[in-house]
Amino acid sequence: MKKILILLLSALSLTAVAQKPNWYDDASRSTNYPKDSYFTGIALGEVRNGENTGKAMERLKSAARVEALSTINTHVQSETTLHSHTESMETLDAWAESIRETMDSRITTKVDLEIPGLQVEAWKNPSSNEIAAFAYVKKSTLIRQMEKKITVSLTKIETALDQVNEMISQGQKMQARESIKKVVPIFQELEQAQRILIAVDPTADAESLQLAETKQFTQRYTRMAAELKNGINIYLNCNAKLFAANYPTLKAEIQGELSKLGCTFVNNATQADWAVYVTAQAREHNKADFGSMSTYFVYVDANIAVEKTATGQRIYENEISEKGGHTQSFEKAARDAYKTISPKISQIIKQQIQH
Repeated sequence: MKKILILLLSALSLTAVAQKPNWYDDASRSTNYPKDSYFTGIALGEVRNGENTGKAMERLKSAARVEALSTINTHVQSETTLHSHTESMETLDAWAESIRETMDSRITTKVDLEIPGLQVEAWKNPSSNEIAAFAYVKKSTLIRQMEKKITVSLTKIETALDQVNEMISQGQKMQARESIKKVVPIFQELEQAQRILIAVDPTADAESLQLAETKQFTQRYTRMAAELKNGINIYLNCNAKLFAANYPTLKAEIQGELSKLGCTFVNNATQADWAVYVTAQAREHNKADFGSMSTYFVYVDANIAVEKTATGQRIYENEISEKGGHTQSFEKAARDAYKTISPKISQIIKQQIQH
């Protein structure tokens, strides 16, 4: 009895495998997956030399998926052009243009067409080496998925902007500048989902597209991006002495290094993201005589303090010293010491404001 049952199940399994799916031929596909209700893609092929059935099926399923996505993309492009003068489309184009104008030109992102709910099947003809693959998604399913994706994208944008705003309030402007760049691809995903919804759903309106919320976040992003575009504001109070004389070169060199980070300099600590205080003084160390030759040695001692103005917190304070030498005078030895200590001071400041 058990043997008979096994044979019966095997026969049923073979029948299921042998039976052509309802999407295999054109007539059946048109009946079961009409074009007015589905987006579809089909790929036909054979198992190649050195390729097993499983790999061949995966290859053709990928081809069918690409065909379906190409069909959807073509439809979206044609429908977008057709509806380019509708109120929803004009509003969408307006905010899309607005967001593009604020994007950093150095950002290059590509958002691939992703269709949630796309189903892909494959079938091998038992009487030949042929394999067929079919990809499909119901338009009503696609509409629901795009509405959901719009909501998810808006939530992600809101969360990201909240995080950037928190960084700004904490004085972490450099980190905020990097984080806000990550919002751009989410806006692109949002725009893509809205365009697909317009193309697929003839009843799509400003409410289903959530254009009011989109505009709100676009304006918020634009304001924050403009605020961050000017870079980090630094108040630099640098008092450097070459013995009794002033040594303004140190401040100029520090400003030059910080400018490479996009920093700008203000004259008041209350206007700054960071306040930096540097006090440096040259002091004679000794003079070494070697026959008719003399070498002069000098130390430059520098005290460095960095404050985050948003919190009023002094996050760094330390003193460093560097030795300089010259065969002509203590003054030139001091300049040599300043040449060594200047990049080290700049590096310390950079590390603190980027922390």
